Amino acid sequence: MKNRLAKVLLPAAIVAARMSCQAQQVYSSSVGSFFPAPQHSPDEISVYSYSFKDSSNETTCVEWDVSTNILARQPRWDGFSVEAPLSIRKACALALRPVRGCFPEVQSWSVNWFIMFNPYRDEPITAQQDIWCYAITLVPRDPLVRVHLEQQAASGAAETQIVLLDGTVVQPRVLKKK
Repeated sequence: MKNRLAKVLLPAAIVAARMSCQAQQVYSSSVGSFFPAPQHSPDEISVYSYSFKDSSNETTCVEWDVSTNILARQPRWDGFSVEAPLSIRKACALALRPVRGCFPEVQSWSVNWFIMFNPYRDEPITAQQDIWCYAITLVPRDPLVRVHLEQQAASGAAETQIVLLDGTVVQPRVLKKK
């Protein structure tokens, strides 16, 4: 039982730690470079972000900002009463469109991982607690193509998609620092 619990909790803790850095001046310790918190408009919040170092030692920070007005219009879901307004199958299909557009040479994709999260998770409990979105990361099915894309700068920005429950796919913003 403990072994199974550890196999579930460790990946969940890693994802939670990765996401807890959103909208704060928190930096990835694995890249060794610092990005100040982005300056987005006052009516936007950063719903998801991450940073990585590419093969040329350049650090890239990828952020997804969404207008609070757009979030306020999202379908509500309490997680218990009915199915989510947007199924994971539909969300993955929506996420695949822009990824295929960025990498038309890739013939076939797989879902690497997905999570559903509340973009207001760091706020006090309010009516926003029933707003959710998906983070979906896709990878090429062909392992050789996958390795090639992983070596390209900012490929992660294209392979990871944020999908709101109304079907909106949020465009990422990519910041680079040498």
